[in-house]
Amino acid sequence: MDKRVSYKKTLRSTVIFGGAQAVQMLITIVRAKIIAVLFGSHGMGINAIFQSTVSIINGFSSFGIFQSGVRDISREFENGDKTKLTIISFVFKRMVVLSALLGMLVCIVGAFWFSKMAFQNLDYSVHFLILSIGVFFNALSNGETVLLQGTRNLTGLAKASLIGALTSLLFSVPLFYYFGVLGIAIAITCSSLILFFSQFYCSRKIKVNKEIKVTFKESIDLATPILKLGTILMIGTVILTGFTYLTNIFIGRFGKIEDVGFFQGISSITTQSIAIIISILASDFFPRLSAVFFDREKVKDTVNQQCELVSIIITPITVILIVFAPIVVKLLLSTEFLIMVPMLRLLALSLLFKGIWLIMSYVILANGDKKSYLIYDSIIGNGLLFVCNILAYRFWGLEGLALSSFIASVTISIILTIVVKIKYKFFFNKGFLRILFVLILLVVLTFLNVSILSRWPQYCVSFFLLFLSLGYSLFILNKSVNFIDKVMIFLKPKI
Repeated sequence: MDKRVSYKKTLRSTVIFGGAQAVQMLITIVRAKIIAVLFGSHGMGINAIFQSTVSIINGFSSFGIFQSGVRDISREFENGDKTKLTIISFVFKRMVVLSALLGMLVCIVGAFWFSKMAFQNLDYSVHFLILSIGVFFNALSNGETVLLQGTRNLTGLAKASLIGALTSLLFSVPLFYYFGVLGIAIAITCSSLILFFSQFYCSRKIKVNKEIKVTFKESIDLATPILKLGTILMIGTVILTGFTYLTNIFIGRFGKIEDVGFFQGISSITTQSIAIIISILASDFFPRLSAVFFDREKVKDTVNQQCELVSIIITPITVILIVFAPIVVKLLLSTEFLIMVPMLRLLALSLLFKGIWLIMSYVILANGDKKSYLIYDSIIGNGLLFVCNILAYRFWGLEGLALSSFIASVTISIILTIVVKIKYKFFFNKGFLRILFVLILLVVLTFLNVSILSRWPQYCVSFFLLFLSLGYSLFILNKSVNFIDKVMIFLKPKI
């Protein structure tokens, strides 16, 4: 396939799915804003602990079948064998139901322990019992997501995510108002349920051979390969969510619960700012890379194109966050969080490197290299981030967490790039490295500008760097797909 055609397909997937994710991101931000206004940093901290608890339970109970499942389903879909696709999809659905039941049981049995562990009391036990239902439907929702990803039905996935997020927001507001803090747990549960039904509706349209039947014994045989890779991925996911959970607990124990709210509130801004990129990598890039991983040349082209596209999108976002940090905080959270502006600017510095970190992780996953993923991404990568966070918070408080995130992201992205180069003979082409250098320079100059200058000199330089980053990104995009010409043709009046 011509490289320009391949780049256009990558861009098209980004636009289709990214557009829906942009709206979903805004909805998530509005939800966070409502929690911040109604419950303050205390409510943000509680919400963060609830969300991380659901994540770690789902990560444990799934045994990694969602990540390994999308890899197998995408390959069968690419091969065009509907019989094999039907069989693997049927087996996968059975595994998802078992995972959902296990996760719900763990949450019910451990409700009192979770409350005691997170809040040093049993006052939130009922909240965790309610969340058990959310854990169940969250697992089912993840299963439907995999089916849509693996069969390249990005339009259906985008519609389902958008409908689910919007409907969840409409339900959340009255729940927060009438039930107070308890409404946070109820809203999380309702969101999982709504998202599942919206995705289930879209996944019904996937064409499979319904006449094929698979016995329970055959299911076990076919599930074994998925479980072998999935178990390693599950360990990695549990390590990641576990480190996040322990970080929140550590901050709450050695600081205060408000600090958890401050940290998660500011972190959520940076996370949501690249949520579109994260979703695209999981929903489009990973299945596409898994389907062609046998061809090293296609892998090299696919990864370089994705890195270039991700970088030129993330850089303007980073510059905007650094320049308009005070406005962003007041708009998305509340004036209570304005003291966290320096932390937001520091966290924004790490976004470009986090993008590369994610892409390198998916290269390892697409190859099915269980050992490398577990060692370099999960243990060394997330472990380094956790250790840096703990030490930084202990010595420098909340701002130290932002600095540790930047240092860890840079270090881990370099480590994973070296690992991928050695093990899979992959390397970045010179064109991308030149682009990356310019983008990093723009981000660093923007950060130094807001840190050193003030008032009108700062404003003038900030806007110059902002327009420069946007202009450079558009220049690279136009060079690859004639973006400007297409826009001009679209805007030209039809006679």
